[in-house]
Amino acid sequence: MKFIFLILLMLSVLGCNQIDEVSALKSLNDSKRVWVFAQFNVPEEGGEIESYYYYGKISKALYESISNNEIGSGFILMSQVKYWGNDDLIHDYENKETSGELVFRIEHIATVNLINTPPVAGKGYNQFEEKDLPPESEPFQAASS
Repeated sequence: MKFIFLILLMLSVLGCNQIDEVSALKSLNDSKRVWVFAQFNVPEEGGEIESYYYYGKISKALYESISNNEIGSGFILMSQVKYWGNDDLIHDYENKETSGELVFRIEHIATVNLINTPPVAGKGYNQFEEKDLPPESEPFQAASS
């Protein structure tokens, strides 16, 4: 009986975080992925917080779990990552050294936004602004006799 009590006690103490961790792990390699813009606030040595801003593709299921506040810990895998450069342009994270993938702790997410259009490296934020649409033409009217 003590053994069962200890197991239940352990599960209740660790349960929520373990469930989040397992859920996050299951969705890391989900084939359905969506483009997001995310800000991560990562604690550094000395109590400082470093902010990182990235575009990337993440698991759709994981995005939905995070946005619905169903998961609060674990890891988030971003692929095809792009970042803001000091020149206010978007750059590919992938290069000779890095694969273009990053992993962050879900707990470090400050904001995550679903985006409709994949970002283009070499352009700035203006690529997401709405283009001026041509004025609507007048409706067709049949000729009267």
